[in-house]
Amino acid sequence: MNTRIKKHAIDRQFLWITLILLAIGLTTFISTSLGTYTEDRSQFYAMMIRHVGLGVVGGSLLAYFLTKVHYSFWKKASPYLFALGIILTLLVFSPLGFEHGGASRWVSLGFISFQPAELLKFSTVLFFSAWFADYREKISEWRYGFLALAGFLGLVLVPLALQPDSGTIALIGLVVFVLYWLRGAPWKHIITTVIVGIVAMGIYTLANPHVIDRIQTFRNPNQDPYGSSYQVRQSKIAIGSGRLYGRGLGQSVHKFGPYLPESSSDSIFAIFAEEYGFLGGVVLIVLYGLFGFYGLRIARRAPTPFTQNLVVGVTLLVVIQVFFNIAAISGIVPLSGLPLIFMSNGGTALAVTLAQIGIVLGISRYTRDPNLAKKRIS
Repeated sequence: MNTRIKKHAIDRQFLWITLILLAIGLTTFISTSLGTYTEDRSQFYAMMIRHVGLGVVGGSLLAYFLTKVHYSFWKKASPYLFALGIILTLLVFSPLGFEHGGASRWVSLGFISFQPAELLKFSTVLFFSAWFADYREKISEWRYGFLALAGFLGLVLVPLALQPDSGTIALIGLVVFVLYWLRGAPWKHIITTVIVGIVAMGIYTLANPHVIDRIQTFRNPNQDPYGSSYQVRQSKIAIGSGRLYGRGLGQSVHKFGPYLPESSSDSIFAIFAEEYGFLGGVVLIVLYGLFGFYGLRIARRAPTPFTQNLVVGVTLLVVIQVFFNIAAISGIVPLSGLPLIFMSNGGTALAVTLAQIGIVLGISRYTRDPNLAKKRIS
């Protein structure tokens, strides 16, 4: 090991914030799922197995073991995981893929179904973390900077555009762009990237009427109150009915019946706000903010450019997705279809997220300056 790199225990604050968010998310998910329980108990039990069994338990075990893996492994594995993520994403167009809500985003193996985009998010960030670290001295060159970014990112975004999955496209694009910018991309590359991105999103929007509907709904939520605007309107009603202190845990009305679509997945923040009120919503947002703060602090102390990139990327994957979900359900931005991390229904998404957090905690064991390693636990 490099003598300038010291090994110690994992980051205490980041671990506790993660555990608190996981506990709040599990409690909220179970409370919200009571609406499903009253309608279809078999579906309720299936949701519990996926979210609690695969997501919470499986993801926590996976995170624990990944804290033991040295960060050098991930750099070596980055091109292989990147290729695997793309291949699995292409499977949604095979006989193994199936549609839900008008989009082809899921793969079924019979005994389990999953959304390959969850792995693709991580594998893309992992690949670009390694690329920008290896070629950080050449990033001002078109070949290793903009052209590499456009070429490799195109391999990722084209399959997502065909599904279509606008939320994941925006999320991956934003995170990779931030990494590119932080690694010292010249302004001419940044401006070119922004222009190309705007043009590409414009073409994508024109080719997908559902995106246009979301934009029009955002501009005028009253234009189709029982159609495209229904979810946003009902979400606002649920959030508003929570008032300052909320109705109380388990007391939500909108999780029952047809009041709020996707109440246990995309719209779960509205149920949380209904039960915990404005103050609960503020506390939750602060906790997510602390998650981002401690994650970026680990990145600042990370021992290598690769680990710095990877921790920033993983942290942004969570924080940006959370922002888009809460902002969309609150009517601040158009609907994105992105779930709320730690809360929304989805065992695969939660397991992958916890696995990434395990990798970040593993990286937090290493710092260049031993004086920075304070208040840690093993």
